[in-house]
Amino acid sequence: MTKIIYKFIVLFNCKYIQFEYIDKTFILSVYIEFMNRNEITTLLNFVDKTRLLFNKKITNNTVDSEWRIFSYVIRNHLDNKIITTTSIIQSSGLPFATGLRRVNKLIKEKKLIQRVKTKSGKSFSIHPSSELIKEFTLYLSSIKSEIASSLGFGELNDSYYFGMSLSAGNIIPSPKVFINTSNRFKKISILSNDNPTFKVINNNLDFFEYILDCKVEHIIENDLKKLLNLIIKNSEKKKKSKFDIVGFNLPWVGQLANLNTLLPLDDYIDSSGFNLRDFHFSAIRSSSYNNKLFGVPIETIPDLLFYRKDIFEKYGLSPPKKFDDLLAACEILKKSNEIESPISWPARKGQPLATSFILMMANFGKPYVNLRHIGENTYDLDTQKIVIKTNFLSEAAFKAAKVLKSLIPYSPTDLSLQSNDECVEYYSKGKSAMVMNWSSRAHQFELNKNSPAFKNSGYLPRPAGIEPFQVSPIGGFSLGIPSNILNDKIPFVMKTIQSLVSPEIIKYYIEHGSLSSPVFSVANDPEVRTLSPIFNELDKMERDERFVEWARYPLPSYSKIIEQVGNELFEFLFLNKDLQTTLEQCQKSASRLLD
Repeated sequence: MTKIIYKFIVLFNCKYIQFEYIDKTFILSVYIEFMNRNEITTLLNFVDKTRLLFNKKITNNTVDSEWRIFSYVIRNHLDNKIITTTSIIQSSGLPFATGLRRVNKLIKEKKLIQRVKTKSGKSFSIHPSSELIKEFTLYLSSIKSEIASSLGFGELNDSYYFGMSLSAGNIIPSPKVFINTSNRFKKISILSNDNPTFKVINNNLDFFEYILDCKVEHIIENDLKKLLNLIIKNSEKKKKSKFDIVGFNLPWVGQLANLNTLLPLDDYIDSSGFNLRDFHFSAIRSSSYNNKLFGVPIETIPDLLFYRKDIFEKYGLSPPKKFDDLLAACEILKKSNEIESPISWPARKGQPLATSFILMMANFGKPYVNLRHIGENTYDLDTQKIVIKTNFLSEAAFKAAKVLKSLIPYSPTDLSLQSNDECVEYYSKGKSAMVMNWSSRAHQFELNKNSPAFKNSGYLPRPAGIEPFQVSPIGGFSLGIPSNILNDKIPFVMKTIQSLVSPEIIKYYIEHGSLSSPVFSVANDPEVRTLSPIFNELDKMERDERFVEWARYPLPSYSKIIEQVGNELFEFLFLNKDLQTTLEQCQKSASRLLD
């Protein structure tokens, strides 16, 4: 594919404008200095709703055509979706003839531009002009600035992220007691695994029973495969669900939704007063499938590179932003004999190794399935218009497998036995200078004064294989409600979930050993930030859009594919099986599971 990119700096309030010519399609992007793509979308939603309310309550006029047109084209531009004259007219709410005149007028005013789609020149796509994008984003930025100023933030202070809780930047108080007014429901049953956040709940059941004003039955299943099967088996019961809340691994959402295991939560969220805007965008999107929300994030964790700042400084090494840099650092550290192994990472057969592999594929620019590339490091999660295929025979897959192989000489001798906990423990004991793992496991050294890594660790997104894919796939757990729960118990359960993910309780999890926050407001609490530098780093990475959901796209067959791929890759890495044969087998096995 021929791709020519022209970039130049715009001095007036913008980082840059980017022009791309891809397959005869002209794309233009403007990025405002203090807003990323997610925040612009949130502001658009906010203004859409306020204008709609004004029209309904004040003017009794539901047609706000010009705003509708601009909002529509900017949204679709951000998602790199084709816009046509007909689709713009439909979005405007105007009669066709009137809408056509309006579109032509905007083209004449150079608010919109036409690009030829076909060789005949008879078909056009419509795009927002550079001037419209600049004016529109500056308008949204000014709204954000006014709101930030009203809340006590500086007008251009990027510590304010639009939508965050009013408690952001302030010290979040102790958890408040939930008053259970139900006469029928005096017990809540929760099924989860043993991730750090759930360990805090399990170790402090008396506290949670006091806060929730009910008996808490917490069932923990350590094995992820068994947990998934238990969630599915529970939903098959003809009678009521055994559990009220299930904590599910984010990549399972497609499978669980496809099996009607979980209750769609959108309607209940709206009626219960949740502030979903305070949650990280990546966490909400990763808890959704086919534009429906099936869980509320309780533990949002990116996969990061942890590294020993003291050791890197000692040997004059820069923090590795690319895998070439990482391998070069490994070679120097191996020769130094400072530590047992330069790096550790999950390589146990099955799911741990497969996860390392598909995350590495993401750093080489490809998801494991053929999602549509939107631009930069972003892929479209809407798969309804494409035939899903896996990418295990892509160039990214070959490069990812080769990089993992090249890391083995710099890794622990028992690498093939290490899963997430083991390799972070290895790093925590000072046996490696780097580890690639989920952020929540940083508690093993950040809260352990006896660890050589204590207060000596730096955090980066996973190194890029190619530009601009220095990104960290998002992981973690969300709280869902089984689809076969009693209908009249749903409001009680929703209130319980709301309490379990409230800023006050999230802060409690952190103070008791879980270094994870799915919400902006908690990460901005001064007391939380003093506990570990990881929160400052995570907040910055989220704003820089370094967290991606597409790396572990939640196919309904995800868990089966990942297990099979992990078994196949193990033979290449540790039993010297041919790489071409290995990846062909991965592709073949995955294709069968997709059918």
